[in-house]
Amino acid sequence: MVWIKRLSLLVVGLIALLAVLLISVVLFVNPNNFKDELKAVALDKANVNLRLDGDIQWSFFPWLGLELEDIGVALGSDAEILQFDRAEFGLAIMPLFERKIQVDKVNLVNLKASLNKDANGQGNWQLELPEKNGSTVTKQTVTATAAAVVSDTESSSSTPVIPNLQLAELRIENAQVIYRDEQADQLINATLDVRLNDVQWDKAWPMAMDIAFTQSDLQGNSPIKANATLNANLSVFPEREYLSLDALVLSGSLESDLLPASPLEGKLSAIKVDVDLPQENLLIEGLTLSALDMNLDARIQAYQMLSEPEFLAVLSLGEFNPREVMERLNITLPDMSDNTALTKIQANISLEGNMKTITAQPISLVMDDTKIEANAVLGLSPLRWDVRIAGADLNLDRYLPTPVESKEGDAEVASNDKTTTEALEEGDLFPVELIRGLNGHVGVLFENLIVKNLKIDKIEFDSTQSNGLVKVSPLKASLYEGNVASTVSLDVRGNTPLINVVPSIDGVQIQPLLVDFMDMDNISGATFLNGELSTKGNQVDDLMASLQGDLLVDIRNGALEGTSLTKSVCTGVTTLRGEAMDDSKFGENTPFETMRFPAHIVDGQVSTPGLTINSVGLQVTGNGVVSLTESSLDYQANVSFPGSALDDACQVDEDVANLTFPILCKGLFSADPAGLCRPDFKGFTGVFSDQAKAKLKVKADAEKARLKAEFDAKKEAEEERLKEKLKSKLKDLF
Repeated sequence: MVWIKRLSLLVVGLIALLAVLLISVVLFVNPNNFKDELKAVALDKANVNLRLDGDIQWSFFPWLGLELEDIGVALGSDAEILQFDRAEFGLAIMPLFERKIQVDKVNLVNLKASLNKDANGQGNWQLELPEKNGSTVTKQTVTATAAAVVSDTESSSSTPVIPNLQLAELRIENAQVIYRDEQADQLINATLDVRLNDVQWDKAWPMAMDIAFTQSDLQGNSPIKANATLNANLSVFPEREYLSLDALVLSGSLESDLLPASPLEGKLSAIKVDVDLPQENLLIEGLTLSALDMNLDARIQAYQMLSEPEFLAVLSLGEFNPREVMERLNITLPDMSDNTALTKIQANISLEGNMKTITAQPISLVMDDTKIEANAVLGLSPLRWDVRIAGADLNLDRYLPTPVESKEGDAEVASNDKTTTEALEEGDLFPVELIRGLNGHVGVLFENLIVKNLKIDKIEFDSTQSNGLVKVSPLKASLYEGNVASTVSLDVRGNTPLINVVPSIDGVQIQPLLVDFMDMDNISGATFLNGELSTKGNQVDDLMASLQGDLLVDIRNGALEGTSLTKSVCTGVTTLRGEAMDDSKFGENTPFETMRFPAHIVDGQVSTPGLTINSVGLQVTGNGVVSLTESSLDYQANVSFPGSALDDACQVDEDVANLTFPILCKGLFSADPAGLCRPDFKGFTGVFSDQAKAKLKVKADAEKARLKAEFDAKKEAEEERLKEKLKSKLKDLF
């Protein structure tokens, strides 16, 4: 890249030519006498209309100075594209003989530029030269000619000598640029001041710029206003084609009705910015961006920027309060159950990449009490990612709305709950189109996690996403003194999302889990579960209604909390007998050693044939249906107390104690467990009726046996008597 050398040669040539012209003009002519000739030449040769209303003044030794006033430039018949009130230029004579360009000052005052692009995309700055020798010199022809000249220049001088340039001062005062783009319906108005001092090659010189910027549509609607101030030390090394900026400070403000808050103020600073053009390298050190009480520090390196870009970046976001930032931006905070949540964020990230791959490693994030470390690799062609996240101490419930507890008779709360439920039912759970576009891998390891009041000691999973198919395998979690190991898949490639789950639960304490997750404590014990589930749909009701599968459940050393099957049996017994019962002598729960049952699920209806509960002095079998769609159950438990006298509070004989009594459990999950199960009095009557019939049969059989025994004894005695009588007669005969 040699554009700096070319630009330098062009500037030197123009300045030298201007110096010669100025010397000639100063010595021999009064330039004011040739204004008309200058205008004619510009119009004839370049189709440029010059307006020279002010005087042209000069000075000679030791500085060759030129001052122009009230000048306008127009291309062809268009309106003036460029105007300025005064232009001043001072050039030292003697250094020119040593191939040095020493400029005292360059000063442009009240420069005005009017740039317009019509609806066809044609700009008023695009020059069309007048016809010459029967041909029109178009813009393309000029460009090609310029390229040929540059090529010739390169071939004739492979190592051009760049003259030494010294500029005491460059000042552009109150420059105004107006840009109208009818094609894009855009209007830009910018006012700027530029100051450069002590400009020399290979040395740093101070520069400062102030700019006021306004952008809107052509009618001036929805304007965006910006003000900025730039200060820096600039160094240019022409031989090396190297640029350097030191102590860069850019501060400004942005104002618009389109912004959430206006004005927004910010500051950008950098210790050093280096640009190596031949190597296509960029280095930015000590970069700091400050806005809204947030501070971002960075160090950036880029290589081969124009051919095969590669970059390295280290970013550090200082601690800030997101709540305060959102409030300043007039952004409504989401409803959160914890007012101290989202009050601290701090992050660090290291990036490197090219046009094919971007790697972020490591990523460190602190959010309130949560610490997260992550690594990510992003492939750009095709788009694919590999993300691994590890974290600890995250309570998601802090960032979720506070659950609304409905109260009996509170119509407003009930209405709100209904509205919320309907909204959830109408909304899709899975963003199908988004999931179909996913393609990558995500691995997560988290410790001490709380979700919906569910306390998870540790969770770990690997997830792959591929064009609508999401697989989670394995999913491992440690919670409530047990472990979970499952596989999950979500398939949205078809019209309806499909979900498959293969759960495995080992020793999880079911009661605290249900209490935390569902506020339900109907059962306790260590739970073991295996099976397979599937469902489809994109709403909660559809997922529940289409749930299919089979589970094998084993709960050990637990209890039916809030339900005393012994009490239910005794209630039935004493009620049928018309006796009173002392409820205080019964326990509130039904402890058991094991509860086992297979669960067969069809369309959200769970049947559990073969349920058995075993305990000391207690045996229960049962069957029924649990409806997930209605959150209810309709169940019958058959309770027997082999070898037990039931309870001191329920005095019955041994025969009754060995009977099997039916207990009905029916109602909603939210109902009071104590009232959920009750005796089946009809069944109890049948049990006692069968017992009575059995007793009557036993008594009848005993009486029948007694009568038969008496009859047989009499018959046997009569037969003996007859035998003796016959013997006596025979004896008398002989």
